[in-house]
Amino acid sequence: MAKKKQKQLKKDLSTVKGQLTKTEKKLAKAEDRKDRWKKEAKAHKKSAAKAGARADLLKEQLEEASATLRSTPSEDQVEAASVDEPGTTGSDGTGTPDESWTVVQLRAEARARGLTGMSGASKSDLVAALR
Repeated sequence: MAKKKQKQLKKDLSTVKGQLTKTEKKLAKAEDRKDRWKKEAKAHKKSAAKAGARADLLKEQLEEASATLRSTPSEDQVEAASVDEPGTTGSDGTGTPDESWTVVQLRAEARARGLTGMSGASKSDLVAALR
């Protein structure tokens, strides 16, 4: 009976060693995954930090551009100011448009006179239409 017990103990020991080997392999795989995930997390954190810095830079550029747009007069304001300027009379001192007027001034005058289709017209076409 001692031989049977010894044989059973050897069998049990072999089973336990096999389970231990499987468990050690699973543990090694889990450790590898942990290391891989740590590296990936570190890379993601670095990428997120770069993206955050880029977003901050873009916000600053947007704010600068918005401030510039707020401080720059619109085309309509420029055209309105151009019409009111004393230099809007022709070279002969009259209010008749001539080649000395800017395109902006000519377009504003055309708009004031109710002419349509002049937004894409050339300077010479505008002068001809306004004479």
